[in-house]
Amino acid sequence: MGSGLKSKKKNTWMPLYHPTPEEYEARLFCITNNFRISPLGINGEPNKWRIGINVGPYKKGEKPKIAPHIYDKNTIWVEYYKFCKYYYDKYRR
Repeated sequence: MGSGLKSKKKNTWMPLYHPTPEEYEARLFCITNNFRISPLGINGEPNKWRIGINVGPYKKGEKPKIAPHIYDKNTIWVEYYKFCKYYYDKYRR
C-alpha cells in the first residue's frame, strides 16, 4: 500500500553534453585532486541551476561555495567545464 500522497512534482533531467577530451581531462583532474564541482538545482525553478564548489578533502556538514550566476539547460555544462578547466590550469603541475 502507498502512503496516499501523490507527488505533483515533475522530474527534470539534466541536459546531455559531450565534453571534449580536454574538458574530460580537466574534470578527471578535479575529481582526483579533491576539487568537487557540481551543478545544484534551484528549488521551484526547473531547468535552472547554480554551480557549487568544494575544495579540499570532504568534511562532514560542509557547505559548498555557490557561484552567483544562474544557468539554464543550454549553458550549465559549458560553465561546469569552464570551472573544471580553471582549477586544472591553476593547480596542474
